[in-house]
Amino acid sequence: MKKLATFTCVSMICLSATGQTPVDSLKNELASLSSADTTRVTLLLNIADALVWNDPQEALTYVKQAARLTDDLRWQKGKAYALRQEGVIYYEQSDPIRAMDRFHEALKAAEPLQDRSFEASIYNNIANIYSDLKQYDMALDHYRRLLAVSEALRDTTRIIIATVNMASVYIEQQQLSMGIASLNQALPLAQYIKNKRFEMAIQNNLGRALSKQGDDELALGHFNSCLQLAEQLGSDGIKANVLNSIAEIMFNRHQYAQAEDRSKEALALAEKVAALEWQANAWQTLSNIHERQHRPGEALHAYKQFITLRDSAVNDGKKAEITRKEMQFALEKQEAAAVAEMIRQRSITYAVIGVALVIMGAFAIGWRLYKRKRDSDELKKIAEFEALVADTEMKALRAQLNPHFIFNALNAIGNSIAEQDFDAAGSYLTRFAKLIRQILENSEHKEIPLTTDLELLTGYIQLESMRLQGKFTYGVDVAADIDPENTLVPPLILQPLIENSIWHGILPKKGPGHIQIRVQKEEESLCYTVEDNGIGRANVNGRSTTAKRSMGIALTKARVSIAGTHQNKPSAILFDDLPDGLAVTVKLPLSLQF
Repeated sequence: MKKLATFTCVSMICLSATGQTPVDSLKNELASLSSADTTRVTLLLNIADALVWNDPQEALTYVKQAARLTDDLRWQKGKAYALRQEGVIYYEQSDPIRAMDRFHEALKAAEPLQDRSFEASIYNNIANIYSDLKQYDMALDHYRRLLAVSEALRDTTRIIIATVNMASVYIEQQQLSMGIASLNQALPLAQYIKNKRFEMAIQNNLGRALSKQGDDELALGHFNSCLQLAEQLGSDGIKANVLNSIAEIMFNRHQYAQAEDRSKEALALAEKVAALEWQANAWQTLSNIHERQHRPGEALHAYKQFITLRDSAVNDGKKAEITRKEMQFALEKQEAAAVAEMIRQRSITYAVIGVALVIMGAFAIGWRLYKRKRDSDELKKIAEFEALVADTEMKALRAQLNPHFIFNALNAIGNSIAEQDFDAAGSYLTRFAKLIRQILENSEHKEIPLTTDLELLTGYIQLESMRLQGKFTYGVDVAADIDPENTLVPPLILQPLIENSIWHGILPKKGPGHIQIRVQKEEESLCYTVEDNGIGRANVNGRSTTAKRSMGIALTKARVSIAGTHQNKPSAILFDDLPDGLAVTVKLPLSLQF
């Protein structure tokens, strides 16, 4: 059976100075410090390090203060440390592109310092990003640099970190023997320095790698050792993970009673720490156990729980995969820019040499190189724009066929059938099938008539209104000076905004809501507006709803920008906070069929 969990890695602490000092104590110390010197910089970075896991945005403000102060003081070491800390914060905020930039800047800033220990920490951070991107060769290269520096410094802790993370990469590459050998090298080192957390991670990884290799007996030995350590350290998450693995081995050995006990224990721990993947693993194992024990009712219940949790975990994985691909594209673009810059510098050198030999020859070569570079830059811009268009179109189709929407729709149909309301089920199914067919048909076109797009949007809203049982009403208003049959718009460009209005504006509101769609013409532009009377962008339970809306807004912004670029006309997306609700206006170039 396929498991969703991944191998456990060990990480390197960014700053060692903070220890376990509470944030409030550090802030009080900062408030009592009046001098603007290196001591203040260190304290600012220590506060940022203490905040990075709980409040990365606040941590970033302290890092920015520290960076400005290092520039005023011209303190190179402080600048390098601030850049590293900023990279760690961006990585924690799931912004690996900026994190990678800051880590490389930190390496450059640290060159005059000759601080090998600092360089080692940066190599580890960069390697972790490459590993997340599945660029395993680059990850191994930087882990080996970390290992070489750590061995030269005789730093046992970092030797363990490098060795264990290299082992994880080997195992991901299906090089099980190399991964197991690396873990066996790291285990006695972790035991020697009495670091039980490292030892726990290594025992878990060895158990999973050996199980993957088919050596269940040895795997069980390491899993049991890991369980003992997790019990000592109070690590419920690791215990849930290991118990799931043990239950799978017991199941494969037909020891169903023992497997059921382990799975139920793992499920309870996974629910305690809110680990969806491990809950899904436990339910799947329980479903298979009950099936083998000829308990179909319990097997079906466990399987339904598994499917629900798996879908949530898979959706999170899809988001991570999108982020990974976006960063990989950005890194490839940066590498291409670096290569282009190297070629440009080389071309300039050749031109200078040519000038020394003969002026006319230099002029000809210079003109040729300039033309080549101009054409290359133009082709590069075109390629990047086409890649952006393709990527945005893919995201737009995925947003229109949102798996949550499809799941909710099918679930509503199933509920109607279960309640024997066959008329409602038939009506919902007919509307749902028609909407899906129209979405797929129109996804092949960059622009469709306004009347067709409004029909699609109305179909989507009607389905959501039926499913939510009158939680909201809606209206569509098209200005009299617009010909809907002759006016062209990108298909379903408003759908992510309408979805945001329903889920993040109307649903949290007490009582029914209303969504109004307006279409107006302003000179050479078409203004497409979605207005709701929901909670707007106000705080809900101390958290702004803006972050929840950001994904659909980012996608719409990209599509609006592409529409403007295609026609070389202005385009924009505008927000208007209302006393009750939010209005979002998409301004597109006016496009007519004839």
